[in-house]
Amino acid sequence: MKRLVIAACLLVLLLGLSAVHVYCLHCLTEELTAALEQAQGEAEAGHWEVAAAITQRAKNRWMENEGYLHATLHHRDIDAVLSYFGETLAYLQGQERQPAEYAAANARLITQLELITEGEMPTWKNLL
Repeated sequence: MKRLVIAACLLVLLLGLSAVHVYCLHCLTEELTAALEQAQGEAEAGHWEVAAAITQRAKNRWMENEGYLHATLHHRDIDAVLSYFGETLAYLQGQERQPAEYAAANARLITQLELITEGEMPTWKNLL
């Protein structure tokens, strides 16, 4: 009986930690997505430097959580986000303004963030 209680407690603990992880990851990606959408609006208004600053802050926020992210996510997903941040910042910081290319790079970055969160959600698709 004692083993069953311990196993049940461990299962509840793991489920709780998983729920906390999904919540924290969702909050982080929502925050970054909102910042990237704000940067998109600034770029569309012609404020490229402001858009670059917002995007750089979003990248820094991602990097602040790198230890947690490396412990909980696939490394290829983390590397893809960093690569997309680099691509997006390159369009923003370049001398030649290319709104369409920037918008596409920003959309790829936002999509990657959404896919990471979706991949961690406890859905039937992810469990099977």
